[in-house]
Amino acid sequence: MSRAELVQRALEAAYKGSVSQTAAVKLTYLQKTLGRRLTAAALGVKDTRTVQSWERGGPIRGGDDQEHRIQALFRATYAVTEVFGPAVAAAFLRGSNPALDGKAPLLVLADEQPGEAEERVMRAVDALLEA
Repeated sequence: MSRAELVQRALEAAYKGSVSQTAAVKLTYLQKTLGRRLTAAALGVKDTRTVQSWERGGPIRGGDDQEHRIQALFRATYAVTEVFGPAVAAAFLRGSNPALDGKAPLLVLADEQPGEAEERVMRAVDALLEA
């Protein structure tokens, strides 16, 4: 399989998983892949126990916006992990990114409106994967 095919498959699988999996399944994946603290930070949550509660089926405070953040974080994490592995996905989320005006993707996801944040972060993911 060529690199271009690998990237395309990773992006498609990330999108499909982000819209078809439950929040609990996505949160389990994110915490196993990124760890609890990084997952919570990217979702704009101060306490990892909140994310653990959501993973167990507790109500997700923040409603649709928070669910969208979970979806966007899953999509970005899954795509990068499939191509480069979990360590690179974590580094990508934490690091200053020139495609995001020097902001770390996790800060964009945590601080901006979810729709805009997802769009911006996925452009940064595309730039990383196409490099």
